[in-house]
Amino acid sequence: MRLLLCLLTLTSALLAEEPVPHLASSARLFLRVPDGSPPIGEARVSPGVASPGNYEPTPEKRERLTDINFPIHWWRWTKVEVSFTPTYDGKIELDLNGPWGEARPGVLQQMEVLWRNFSAIGSTIENPGVKRTGEGSPDGWKSPWRPYPAPTVWPFTAAEPAKGNGFGASWHGRPLTQSIPVKKGVAVTLKFEVLGAQPPGFVGMKRLVGDSPAHQAAAKLKRGVNLGNNWESPPGEWGIKFDKGDLDQIAAEGFDHIRVPVAWQHRLKDGAIDPAFLAEIEPMLRHALSKRMRIILNWQHFDELSRDPEGKRAEFMRVWNLIATHFKDWPPELMFELINEPNTKMDGAVMTSIYAEAINTLRRTNPGRTILVDPPQWASCSTLDRLVLPEEDHNIIVSVHCYDPFEFTHQGASWVGLTDLKGITYPGPPSSPLTLPTSLRDATDRVAWIKDYNRLPATESPCSKKSIERALDEAIRWSAYFGRPIHLGEFGSNRLADQASRNRYSRDVRTVAEARRIPWTLWEWKAGFGYWDPQTNKPLLKEALFGK
Repeated sequence: MRLLLCLLTLTSALLAEEPVPHLASSARLFLRVPDGSPPIGEARVSPGVASPGNYEPTPEKRERLTDINFPIHWWRWTKVEVSFTPTYDGKIELDLNGPWGEARPGVLQQMEVLWRNFSAIGSTIENPGVKRTGEGSPDGWKSPWRPYPAPTVWPFTAAEPAKGNGFGASWHGRPLTQSIPVKKGVAVTLKFEVLGAQPPGFVGMKRLVGDSPAHQAAAKLKRGVNLGNNWESPPGEWGIKFDKGDLDQIAAEGFDHIRVPVAWQHRLKDGAIDPAFLAEIEPMLRHALSKRMRIILNWQHFDELSRDPEGKRAEFMRVWNLIATHFKDWPPELMFELINEPNTKMDGAVMTSIYAEAINTLRRTNPGRTILVDPPQWASCSTLDRLVLPEEDHNIIVSVHCYDPFEFTHQGASWVGLTDLKGITYPGPPSSPLTLPTSLRDATDRVAWIKDYNRLPATESPCSKKSIERALDEAIRWSAYFGRPIHLGEFGSNRLADQASRNRYSRDVRTVAEARRIPWTLWEWKAGFGYWDPQTNKPLLKEALFGK
């Protein structure tokens, strides 16, 4: 079997140091066509993404490897369906894998994935239950790179909610493989279930039951807007300005709450909150309260915390203590959000520890105030599984962000590398195929997305309501299981998109969220993603967000 290029580069490091166990939030499955056989063509996966095997050294080999990725959970089995139509008679190698990641440079994360209950239409699978009768890999499956784990060691000893021997395990460094028979032109559909194995020492979120103060607070939030691109910018740089007239208009439009992003690290003076800043923002917050709007006051753009969580921990706690102490006597309509879109190193056990300490810091002066927290990696719905909150605190709302479909909402956005991507309409497909910009031709995920955007009908397009439903369904399932209310803290689209598409997209997010009883806060009021046009003094998204 050919080793993946990225694994080859790590061979010496792997020999020197063992991989580090880590929780998997996604899984991979490879379909390998034998040398000399034609590619299988298009493959489809639900949920997930199928793309060519871009790890192979030549175009021909890349075409013969299909790389299928899909999200998984540690607390429930995920049902997955993969379909393709073979272009030859023979066999295809089925390669059960796991995500690739490094614990530190040169040392892999061992993210174990559990598999069970395979079925196949148009082919046959040996030992579809992935059961084993003795030592070694399950009957009919091969584990060619490393020895298969014994039943008495991880991941089998930490496989809750899995029970018994009716599942198999794989990860990036130890795939499970078998060859399945195929016939030219006979469609194949594979169905199976997948679970992320809990690594040694893993402590997951504890479930809460019943109504809570957080649920009661979330029920009072319906439709909000972010006061973005103002106080989260360094003073005197790229920010815009708001005044009380903005708040009057926000209330008049029908918004019942505002989210106020602040880069607090830029708003300090002599070890305290800058009095000049307080003199600017406090009258705005009081005016919002007078308009019967609730307020979410957050910490935005503290990127240093994500890059160096332990190094910035003390500063994070000190500043939150300043904020909490200053606002401790404000009414409960004011809420705190710990940090916007934690990412990179602000994840896993480190994030859990920092969140717990920050919540405890706030509770010393604000025991009854509602707190909002974001999951890791940009507040993604797909990373909720990695969020662990203090079991005893029942007044915490979890805030997720959803910018799906990202290529539409962020087209032309330089800060995410999409400057040259423009002209995407919502929903797809476009009236004429969109040409992928030269600058993105090596971005395999963008290539696959544009290909599907151009060819798939609206009901299946990656640029459609389907992508929004998938993300928010993940969030609402997590919420229902763990008993924590969900808030959609950010969604929106770049004004470089055509206005008709922005209207359709905004309406879809609003209706999808409200059908699931998720309160939402649009990004943002009057800048690049704005609801309000400051040039014409008119709303751009009124009907989409407040119409029938």
